[in-house]
Amino acid sequence: MRSTNRRTDTRRAALTSAVTAAALGLGVLAAGTAAAAGDQPGGAPTPRTAAAPAAPAAPAAPAEQQMSTFTVAFPSAPYRTHNIARAVELINGSVVRPGTIWSFNKTVGERTPENGFVDGIMINDGRYVKAPGGGISAVATTMYNAMFFAGLEPVEHGAHSFYIERYPEGREATVAWGTLDLRWKNDSGHPVRIRAASSDTSVTITLLGTKKYDAIRATKSARTHITPPAKRTATGDTCEEQTPLEGFDVSVDRIFVKGGRELGRETFRTHYTPRDEVTCLPDPSPTPTPSASPSTAPSVSATPAAQAAPAAGESVSPAPGHS
Repeated sequence: MRSTNRRTDTRRAALTSAVTAAALGLGVLAAGTAAAAGDQPGGAPTPRTAAAPAAPAAPAAPAEQQMSTFTVAFPSAPYRTHNIARAVELINGSVVRPGTIWSFNKTVGERTPENGFVDGIMINDGRYVKAPGGGISAVATTMYNAMFFAGLEPVEHGAHSFYIERYPEGREATVAWGTLDLRWKNDSGHPVRIRAASSDTSVTITLLGTKKYDAIRATKSARTHITPPAKRTATGDTCEEQTPLEGFDVSVDRIFVKGGRELGRETFRTHYTPRDEVTCLPDPSPTPTPSASPSTAPSVSATPAAQAAPAAGESVSPAPGHS
């Protein structure tokens, strides 16, 4: 019955509109047709049909705002400056549409010479090693903090296996091709544009879009479950000396503020393993081969097998699941 009445009311409204238009001398045109010129009896020109009122304009998109900006400083090194600049080049200018997910690995690609990256220092199996793409964790950490203070939704991230002093405790990130990504979702309801820049000693990422919150605040707990480091030795061309640092757990709260009041908070917990002291030792020299004598067959000493180089990857935690 409601459906029938609704259709009846619609027909009545259409009929009323037609009658009213006729009374006002306005022509009624079917959708998809155009008005044709004609003559009234007596040769008088037919009056032009009145123009339909313009449709209401769509609301203007909000002006682009700075949602957040974050800078990470780092010690200058040719490999680090080069790799960070290359990652920044690939990230700068990206636009993340509402509801979509931004991925570090997808945007930057594999850290290979073919993609413009060089060998540098990174963490593998709890110690520093040489491998392609070293240093770009500074970019990942900068992006993570830009996302954090923009109030956007984290999807995937992982901290370094041990703490690196130049990064904020519990608010840093690393990446490893094929195993660990840095991803976040644009849940702001509007496009987000990424502006990235770097120098020889710093990298800055700014997110531009529409703010959901007036402010984002961060608090950090004291360190807990402190674990002392051990001592290790290593050999091979990839070995790097390493100073010791304790392992610990830490929690960071992200607090969302709007209209002067707290709307909610999120807690992020991070576990850092100890950074062991590592001393690099020279590779053992092969045992000299004794000279042959007429009465004995030549003897050959076996050369120790070369130590396998660690698999490349930017800071993989030795214990999966730690974040």
